[in-house]
Amino acid sequence: MNETIAILKNNGNNYSVFQVGDLSIKFYTSPYLEHYCKIESWNDEGYIEYTGKFSTSDDPIEDSIDLAFIANRLHLPKDVFRGIKEVRIA
Repeated sequence: MNETIAILKNNGNNYSVFQVGDLSIKFYTSPYLEHYCKIESWNDEGYIEYTGKFSTSDDPIEDSIDLAFIANRLHLPKDVFRGIKEVRIA
């Protein structure tokens, strides 16, 4: 994979999508997540720390996503996230 920028978006229906190039991973997220605010950190092993707006709080909350766990359950290659330098919010 030669894509270096991935996109993280919440579709508002308890699912989020992580997309880079032709790869799109849809996964379940909290029903209280309204939207992602900021990517705090990313590593190319599939771990995202982010700040999100949840309906249960007036202030944004820091949380994380372990995409490596999801990718493993989908039987994707272990190095599927290598080369991704940045994750942006759509």
